[in-house]
Amino acid sequence: MMGDVAIVVTDSGLGGLSVCAGLERQARVSGHGARTSLTYVNAWPEEGRGYNDYPDMAARASVFDRALEAIASLTPERLLIACNTLSILYPLTAFSRRAPFPVLGIIEAGVSVFLDALGRDPTSSIVLLGTRTTIAADVHRRALIAAGVDPGRIAAVSCHGLAAAIERDVRGSRVDELIAACAADVARARPAGTSVLIGLCCTHYAYVAGRLGASVGRAIVKPVHPLDPNARLVADAGGMWSGTVPLGGQRPGRVDVISKVVLDVPARDGVAALIRPVSAATADAVRLYRHVPALF
Repeated sequence: MMGDVAIVVTDSGLGGLSVCAGLERQARVSGHGARTSLTYVNAWPEEGRGYNDYPDMAARASVFDRALEAIASLTPERLLIACNTLSILYPLTAFSRRAPFPVLGIIEAGVSVFLDALGRDPTSSIVLLGTRTTIAADVHRRALIAAGVDPGRIAAVSCHGLAAAIERDVRGSRVDELIAACAADVARARPAGTSVLIGLCCTHYAYVAGRLGASVGRAIVKPVHPLDPNARLVADAGGMWSGTVPLGGQRPGRVDVISKVVLDVPARDGVAALIRPVSAATADAVRLYRHVPALF
């Protein structure tokens, strides 16, 4: 159909499905749902082995390059990288130097959200929580400092294993254990300020933002406010429907979920339950996903 908008959202796992759900809702309520095709590509590279398990950044970028070529074969009009790790890797890929469509990453959205919140409360500090690769890359902290934030207001903690545990069973006891360990690490970092902002530098963490905030609050005995960049990335992707005429009504968009690796039932059902209030179409798509072992 002329005027249709085809969008791909990708993540190394299912964290970015919250972004996909937000986009579907945005299209639906604006009257563009029937003209919007969303494909979610789970770019997790191998069964039992994620990007953080590869030996160095070059190896990780090489794998992501292959995933990007598979995404390009879908001929989207825009790609949203709803993953901090993959957003860090993207500039290192060969694909980034010849991308045939606009690419938006979540790191810029996150830095924008964090700066806004720090500006609203000058007495606050921020603790950046992310995967090992994201925290080691130091891109969020450096961007905040470059924007004028006092380095003394910024701490960073790696919550290693939390994203994978959320992926396996978001409601499971292992997630609670890792959240408690992460909160203890935040307490050891001794964040300054009368209140503490928690910068969620992993899209998976949005699914447990309330649990993270409560656990960190108990550990540091200060007011804690989690900050989720996912909604900002959805907002930043606005304008995708310019030049198309709303068809009226709140008809759902077409959503497809593709994964190179097997997504087991607890993972699919757990995430689907969390995003269903936002987008039933996206929740149904992840439960009925397509397993494509030769995706990349």
